[in-house]
Amino acid sequence: MKPQRVEISFKTVFYSLAIILAAGVAWYLRDLIILLVICFIFMETLNPTINWLQRHKISRVLSIVIVYFLIFALMSIVVAVVLPVLIEQVASLVTALPGIVRNTSLFGTSAVDISNQLKILENLPGDIAKTVLSVFSNIFSLFLIMVITFYLLLERGNFDDYSIKIFGEKSKEKVKRILTQLEVRLGTWVNAEVILMLVVGIMSYVGYLVLGLSFALPLAIVAGFLEVVPNIGPVVSTVLSAVVGLTISPLTALLAIIWGIIVQQLENNLIVPKVMKSTVGLNPLITILLLATGAKLGGVTGAVLAIPVYLAVNVIVKVLNDK
Repeated sequence: MKPQRVEISFKTVFYSLAIILAAGVAWYLRDLIILLVICFIFMETLNPTINWLQRHKISRVLSIVIVYFLIFALMSIVVAVVLPVLIEQVASLVTALPGIVRNTSLFGTSAVDISNQLKILENLPGDIAKTVLSVFSNIFSLFLIMVITFYLLLERGNFDDYSIKIFGEKSKEKVKRILTQLEVRLGTWVNAEVILMLVVGIMSYVGYLVLGLSFALPLAIVAGFLEVVPNIGPVVSTVLSAVVGLTISPLTALLAIIWGIIVQQLENNLIVPKVMKSTVGLNPLITILLLATGAKLGGVTGAVLAIPVYLAVNVIVKVLNDK
């Protein structure tokens, strides 16, 4: 039997190297790419509202400014209501913590043992500094996202002309259909997220009222807003509720943690899959797999972007395969 000879053309080698190089560049610029993906999602989400305002004889620039004003006004109201209450509650906890530690005996653990465990607080100043830097970094990132999204919204009406220049006249209709369907699917996803935040916020509020936690409403609002951050958000809201519960008694703090775990399990295994299926049309199993895969690949950011990225890819593939 004669040995077979495999020939690889220069074109094949060139394209293979180009793909590898493009993948390397994309990985190196992954933070910038993620930033642009987030801006694109925001643009497609806000564009229907801006188009609606335009149809009511309001200029596009003014429409964008109005939408931004409403967003910032809502965020400011939430911060103004929640932040002072949480600061006051944390200050009360710091004042009461020594007495709580002295009078606490949990499962046979003495106050001395608990005090020894609290030595981890020696690193608190450094942790606070890191947290402050992280907050300022996130604020700058949010500002950058809003600016880029603003200019994308301004140029959204010219995307058809850009598609002709980039893809040619023949691909214009497909690009237009992709953008139109993306607006519908991503807008539906945002509506689903709002529903999830409301459901989690209401469940948390009811549980906090039953437990007798102080400031149940602000804590529930925080839990609802943190729903947008899978896995991490529920943990943070549970810790906050436990901190507030600790000002009442260690048992109340423990019950707050248990309630947070129950809400998180219901959210991950029942509420999120069901809401995504009824609104976005995603199979519950696919929803769970997407969130798990996104968290594994990109942490919190990956989990947040997993579903919208899947929806975008799904729309693009369907339109391109449509004969």
